[in-house]
This record gives sequence, structure tokens and C-alpha cells, in this order.
Amino acid sequence: MSNKQENIDKLESAYGRLENNQYKVYFLTYDTKSNARASVKYIYDTAQTLRDSGIDARILVEDKTYGGVSSWLGDRYADIPVQTIKEDQVQMSIDDVLVVPEYYSNVLEQLAGVRCTKVMLIQQTEYIFETLPVGSRWKDYGFDKVITTTDASKKYIQSIFPESLVFINPPKIGDHFKKSEKPIKPYIAISARDRGQHRRVISEFYLRYPQLRWITFRDMVQIPYDEFPSILQECMCSVWLDEESTFGTFPLESMKCEVPVIGKIPNTEPDWLGENGIWSYDLTKIVELLGTYVLAWLEGITITEEIKEKMKSTLLPYSDDIIDNNVISIFNSFKSTRMTTIENALEKLKEETES
Repeated sequence: MSNKQENIDKLESAYGRLENNQYKVYFLTYDTKSNARASVKYIYDTAQTLRDSGIDARILVEDKTYGGVSSWLGDRYADIPVQTIKEDQVQMSIDDVLVVPEYYSNVLEQLAGVRCTKVMLIQQTEYIFETLPVGSRWKDYGFDKVITTTDASKKYIQSIFPESLVFINPPKIGDHFKKSEKPIKPYIAISARDRGQHRRVISEFYLRYPQLRWITFRDMVQIPYDEFPSILQECMCSVWLDEESTFGTFPLESMKCEVPVIGKIPNTEPDWLGENGIWSYDLTKIVELLGTYVLAWLEGITITEEIKEKMKSTLLPYSDDIIDNNVISIFNSFKSTRMTTIENALEKLKEETES
């Protein structure tokens, strides 16, 4: 059999796998070491949606020391296969899809020779250049497609990498987040990426408002995801401090529980930011805003109906159904593009074989 005929057979097999949804989608994923990370939950949610639609989506990790996510996400993703790069020696075909988060920009050069559909996943624009070789482009390594979570990050990516095809797919804000039917407790939910800011806000709050030392802060960063909604629901308000966030799920989870949010606006303003919380660009103002709110709450004064309506309307685009349909649409577009590429290659090879 000639080399050309072998290539034709391989391409026809790949085309058939795409046509019958027998290709694989690999999500390169880092080990959180049992720490809750919204960016990793996003990957598992996306993989689960694809598997539910009949696509063989898998988690790809560095080695067998990977700890998984069951310690903080429970067993809901137990059916998603996990493969290791080192031990399993994964071989990707031209019809497969590889999704690489910005965290792994340092391995793009090693993936340059992989011939599958390659997609960058950008959840934190702050990290794009952290490990990307200086002056290089994703396309240099065969990555010309990008998934990100906000319109603002899409515009930023297109301004730096205009040759990239960028898709927006926000995270899910699950229906298990809902308003509590029980009385609200004098708790403040706090989610801070920087542990120094976490300590500062709590310490400053107690120093400036010593009469409120009986108010309890709940550290949401340390809470397993299964317990997260029930603890958030019982809080009088939430505090969000995350300078590096591109999307920010915690404020929306709070809004879905009808828990008012007091937050420092991150470096990249999320699409959903508006009159749906108590916001400041200045970290030093957060404690004052929090103290004012708590004192008003103790007097029986809460947020207005107008803000409650703004919170509800903010959440409309992030329902499970909308996100699931979006995921399937994006990956179907990857599939269609690859099928067209293979069709064109087959046509050219067959013409050369016949001539």
C-alpha cells in the first residue's frame, strides 16, 4: 500500500470517528491538592456536559499522583475518565481535541507537534503571560482557538492575539444555590484569594467595630463544595476580594442565594458587574462599607427591591441549560471545522493518487 493510500485510510477513519462522535476531548488539568478551585470545577463541568451529550471527554493530568476533586466536589464527576500523560502515554489522533488552560502555557512548545484540534482555555487573563515564552503566540504552537469566560477577556485576547478565534463560555451557577427558607444568621461569608487581605479585613472590622465582635466570619475558601450553598445561604452578606479574577463565581452564587455582596472590583471588570451589589475600586473602603451594611442590617434595614431585581437579572445568562447548550455548540463548531479540513485533505490526496 502506498503512503498516500495509507494517509487516505487514516483520514477516512478520523472523519468517520468525528461523524459518529467517537473522537475524544482531553482537558489538561492541574492538581489542586484538595483545595477548591472554581477554574477546575469549570473544566469538570464542561467535560461532564460533553459526556452527557455523547462525547468522550476526559481529564488529562501529569502523573498518577493526581489527587482528583472528590475531596471538595464530591462524587458527581466520578464517571469522567482521568488519564496521565506519563504513565498512560496518551496518543492523540487528528480528530481529537486538546484543551489547555493558561496555567500550562509553559508546555505549549512540547505540544507543537500534536496534530489534533488544540484549544486554549483562558479563565484568568492575569496569567496569560506568566509561563508563555516571551514574545510568542499561541498560534506558533498550533493553538488558534480560544475559550474564555467573559466578553471583556475576549476583547483583550483579540487585541493581543487577533489571529485567534475566541468563544465565550461562562461558568455555571448551579440551581443548588437558592434563597434559604430559614432565618438568616449574623454570619459574614468571605472569599479572598489573598490570605493577607482575608486577615486584614477581618482584623480591621473587629478593631473599627468592637461592638460587633460577636459577628462571625465564614471562610468560604476552605469549605467543601457540597456544603458551600447551605453555609452561604445562612449569611447576612458576603465579602469578595479577588484582584486577579476574570469572571468571579462567588458573587453570583451569593446573588442566587439572595445574599448581598460587598466587594473590591478586580483588575478586569466582569461582564456582570453593575448595580447588583456594593462595590468599590478601593480595598481600604471595604471594611467601612461592610460595617455600614451590618449596622443597618441589625436595625432591620436591608438592600432595596431594586437591587434584588438587579441580582436576579444578573443571573439570567448563567443557567445550566444555557451553558450546556453553549458548550455543545462550541465543540460542535470545532468538530465541523476539523471535518471540513479532513474533507479538503482527502480530496487533494485522492486527486494526487488518480493523477
